[in-house]
Amino acid sequence: MAAPERAGTLDRFELEAETLQGNLLGESTSSDVIVYLPPGYSGDAQRRYPVVTILHGIFDRPDVWVEHFGVPRILDRMIEDGRLPPVIAVFPEGRNRLGGGFYRNSPVSGNWGDFVARELVERIDSGYRTLANRESRALAGHSMGGYGALHMAMEYPEVYGTVWAMSPCCLDVGDDLGQGNPVWRKIAALESWEQVVEAAQQRDFYVVAALGILTSFLPNPERPPFLVDLPFGVQRGETVIVEPVYRRFVDQFPLAQIAERRDALLSMRGIGIDYGIADQFAHIPSATRRFSHRLAEMRIPHLLDVYDGDHRQEVARRLEEVILPFFARHLETG
Repeated sequence: MAAPERAGTLDRFELEAETLQGNLLGESTSSDVIVYLPPGYSGDAQRRYPVVTILHGIFDRPDVWVEHFGVPRILDRMIEDGRLPPVIAVFPEGRNRLGGGFYRNSPVSGNWGDFVARELVERIDSGYRTLANRESRALAGHSMGGYGALHMAMEYPEVYGTVWAMSPCCLDVGDDLGQGNPVWRKIAALESWEQVVEAAQQRDFYVVAALGILTSFLPNPERPPFLVDLPFGVQRGETVIVEPVYRRFVDQFPLAQIAERRDALLSMRGIGIDYGIADQFAHIPSATRRFSHRLAEMRIPHLLDVYDGDHRQEVARRLEEVILPFFARHLETG
């Protein structure tokens, strides 16, 4: 008798995404997708599996889950130990020249929300033996991906049943996303894409990332060269709020949308959110606390987990010890 398989396998493909076609950044519509298949997948042609999708952060690629965080090895250990049922895990690409499309629909950066929640789900369900229902789908993400996980829960509740946001960015405007960040003066002074390329070469993170946020949150195809509206401007050398654009900007963030999306959030089997107290991005701890507080005010059950760590250092450990066990408790497995 053959020994049982103890390690999963990785499949990889390029998905030519119809949902990303026509994006005004002129980005490629081909997305790299990595799929983890659990031990024993090839030996039982009848069994179907729940699916865990994990979204990467800004400027990352799906390889980060394999090469840096070692998620396939984590899944192998947990499945072998019985801490996690055998699952299919999916790691899609969400990156573009500005770091990422924030898993939102935008005429400028592309319909990344529909790509992940519609086109990718359909491709995975048709190509692998999945349990094709929301109760058997969990979604996690880190940073930009953490934002994406909560955005998906609010916008696509019929697709996913359980979500966890790791150190989610962009839940609210404030701190290093707010008026005081000098990046907004730099953005207002930009006149060409060549300047953006130069900023990227000089590793000016905030210029590129802020422009990525704007193409996703405040797209305006009628405003060249960057095709965005600006929530902040400069008057007499000072950063000022531009109304009514700023109010529209604030309204795009999840904190402002909780009341409107309450039913969607209530339908989740489980919602988890976390942050490290030493996170390098000031808005993440404060906005996550405000988001959790608002969920509590709206009587939306969720778990807020605060830990000693920075933006990235504890991701692998927490996946194994906290997040995947949370999914194991909430996923429907058959």
